[in-house]
Amino acid sequence: MSEAEEVKLDIKVVINKEKTKVLFAEAGSDFTDVLLSFLLLPLGTILKVLKEYYGDEAPVIGSLKTLYNGVANLDSIHFRTGAAKQRLLIPTSYCESDMLELRVNVYSTQHTTSDISGKTYNGVFTESASSFVISDDLRVMPNVAGSIIKTLSNLGIDVAHMDGAETRNVTFGLNEIMALLKGSLVSPNPLSALLLPGSQIKPATVKAEQGNTVLHEIDQTDISVNNKKMILKVMLQNSSNELLFVQADDDFINFIFGVLTVPLGRVESYLGSNTGLKCVDNLHRSIADNFDHKHLKSPWIKDLLIKPTIYDPRYVPPNEFFPLNFNPKRNQDHVKGSRMYMVRDDLTVAPLGLTSTLSVLNGLKISLSDVKEFELQVGLDEGLSIVKAALTSTTALTDGLIKPIFKKQPKQQK
Repeated sequence: MSEAEEVKLDIKVVINKEKTKVLFAEAGSDFTDVLLSFLLLPLGTILKVLKEYYGDEAPVIGSLKTLYNGVANLDSIHFRTGAAKQRLLIPTSYCESDMLELRVNVYSTQHTTSDISGKTYNGVFTESASSFVISDDLRVMPNVAGSIIKTLSNLGIDVAHMDGAETRNVTFGLNEIMALLKGSLVSPNPLSALLLPGSQIKPATVKAEQGNTVLHEIDQTDISVNNKKMILKVMLQNSSNELLFVQADDDFINFIFGVLTVPLGRVESYLGSNTGLKCVDNLHRSIADNFDHKHLKSPWIKDLLIKPTIYDPRYVPPNEFFPLNFNPKRNQDHVKGSRMYMVRDDLTVAPLGLTSTLSVLNGLKISLSDVKEFELQVGLDEGLSIVKAALTSTTALTDGLIKPIFKKQPKQQK
């Protein structure tokens, strides 16, 4: 057991009288900073730490797990350099040094208790004296004077559920923080799932008030888009109209591999806090709507959390999203050469060859005569759609690309 696991964070949780659901938690800056740090983790880093911690029981997060495993399994000869492959499997976080100051840190668990214990916590992202209220589905609000009923409503809590509620003191160490990271990605109520295992949990039914921030529109100004499109050759089974795989060149592979280097909060910003990962959406939206600068360590922290920087300046300038803007002046290549690749529906990538194509079709017991192919163009909108689907669906290409395109096509009259 790592000594880092001995570091504990204290919070209070309020549980409904049936003891089936956490209504909300009250936490200090130390716990809240750890929660906010999830947004700064690149997607590849999240997959890496969950895989290392949970092994074969690591959660399946849409198509990202198979995408990550595909990078790991692809022979190094296909990458521009050995370091290029490592950058995808172990992406660098812009705030890596800051996150080392967290009392519990999923990014690097090499702290010892002597590194942290006994030190006054000065806050990493939030002011150390601040207190916060956190709902079961990870809506966060500063704990300030005001209407209790309005605060509960903003957290999605029906005041009737407060009757007979119980307050408990809970400690969070590395085990619990890792479970919270996992839960934020796969559970609608991660606090209840962690603290009340086996309870029947349903998402909150009371909708929180939303502010006027329009993240997607704001962040579109950061993207310089030209008219270049990536071309995919789509292979469908003719009899069922189901996607078999797509043929793609290095442009598309660089794009989907590059997704692993993007911080979770930056993906949130470009999808307008509407990724389908509801708890992470709530956490991200909370910063935009509920936090002002007096609760944060410095004025720039809010922007950092809402749209974290993709760090590596050698490959991605600070204000640019991953390679959806197709800027020809940037070195954004992960793979080398101009060979073709096969991309399966779950974003598994393999070099394309005639024998591998036939092997896939034979494995699916599909006759070549039952295959139809056509070309699709992928630009910014289609790329974002694929990314959104990849977060929640194991059929990212069908749900993020094929279905939306078919939906746009006019229906043929009988």
